[in-house]
Amino acid sequence: MVTKEFAVKIDTELSNWHDKRWTVTSQILDAEDSIEFYVKNYPSRVEKIQKRIAELKEEKAKIQAEINKLDAIYNQDPWTRAFLVINSNGHVHSSMDCNTCFATTRYNWLIQYSNDDENTIVEDAGQDACTICYPSAPAEVLNRPSRIVTADKVAKAKAKAERDAKREAKLAKEKANAPTKSGDFLYFKEGKYTYSINTERSAVSKWFELQWRIKEKVTTHYYDGTPHSAESIIEQEQKIAQNKEIADIICKNLAEKNGVSFDQQLKILETKYQKRSA
Repeated sequence: MVTKEFAVKIDTELSNWHDKRWTVTSQILDAEDSIEFYVKNYPSRVEKIQKRIAELKEEKAKIQAEINKLDAIYNQDPWTRAFLVINSNGHVHSSMDCNTCFATTRYNWLIQYSNDDENTIVEDAGQDACTICYPSAPAEVLNRPSRIVTADKVAKAKAKAERDAKREAKLAKEKANAPTKSGDFLYFKEGKYTYSINTERSAVSKWFELQWRIKEKVTTHYYDGTPHSAESIIEQEQKIAQNKEIADIICKNLAEKNGVSFDQQLKILETKYQKRSA
């Protein structure tokens, strides 16, 4: 009696050989289609193409010999199989000889169902089960979505999980490096532009940058001695005050994140600034 393990082993080998045969057959067809083009345009290359076709046909014959050996094993004591047609609405078939398919039809060999009970296959195939291959499939089963998971679905799910994991890791890193306790970024508006501070390091750098701006003195005259307008002086004062406010917001958020008081955080920043300026 055929075991599940044996059936899966044989069908895995057969599936690989069928994939190779499909690839070689496609290469033969492509080469044969190109012959006419080379005859008209590059006749000197025709012999090389013909030689390549002969090599591919020889390779295909060897592949077919391996398939025949494994088919002979299967034919001695056949077991159940399942094949999913590769297209957007492909059905699950019990063989590759269904009269609803064509010689050019390509299949995804569902090796996980080799030697399984037919009811199990139909139950999982649901609405994708071919009614020609499985005429006794219950109507309620045929109205249910398929539960079959193919290798490409597994690969896609794995790729999606990896992408999600990378995105989550990136978000976690951003939150850990953010300049706030909540993990959010800091946003500030300067004139028509809005900029963000995304990391604790960039927050410290911005605080350093603001120090010399805060310490700037309001100028009342231009270099040539011409006095500034009252509006210009007010604008300078407002800019200095705005820079002081931004520096304080940065310090406040860093203090909350680091679990210290505003004054303690300010002292830390001032010490670092003095060392940097020295």
